[in-house]
Amino acid sequence: MILQIFRVLFIAMTFDWSVSAYSADLKGEWALQVEDQKHQPIAVLSIKFTNRKADSCLSDNWLRVEVLSATTKDDGFFPISDRLSYKIENNKLTIGRNEICDAYLGLGGSISSEEIHGDYYSLGMAGTRALGFFSLRKKH
Repeated sequence: MILQIFRVLFIAMTFDWSVSAYSADLKGEWALQVEDQKHQPIAVLSIKFTNRKADSCLSDNWLRVEVLSATTKDDGFFPISDRLSYKIENNKLTIGRNEICDAYLGLGGSISSEEIHGDYYSLGMAGTRALGFFSLRKKH
C-alpha cells in the first residue's frame, strides 16, 4: 500500500509541469547536465534515447537511455553508472533510475524545443526531496 502511494506521488510530481504543443523528437545525441540546488553543474552526460524496453519498479512503459559518455564531480550525486530509463507522456519527459525500488531518482520537465529544463529529485520511503535541476540539449 505504501509503495502504491509513493508511485502515485512520483507520477503526480513528475507531470506537474505546463502542457506544451511541441511533439517529442528525441532522436540523435543529447547533452545532459545535472546541477545541484545552487545551479552548479555536477554531472555531464552524452546520451541517446532508445526504443528498448527498460526494467522498472514503477508502472508505465519505460524505455532505455543509452549513456555514451559521462563525467561527474561527485559520484554520489547523480547515478551516471546506473541504468537509466525514460518515458514521455503529454509532452513531459521523465528520465529516471527506476530499477532500485523505493530509491528512485528522477529528472522531469516539459518538452518545448531542442532544449529541456526541469527538476532533479529523489523519491523513496522517506518521501520526496528536491536535489537540483537539469538541462538537456540536442547535439548537432
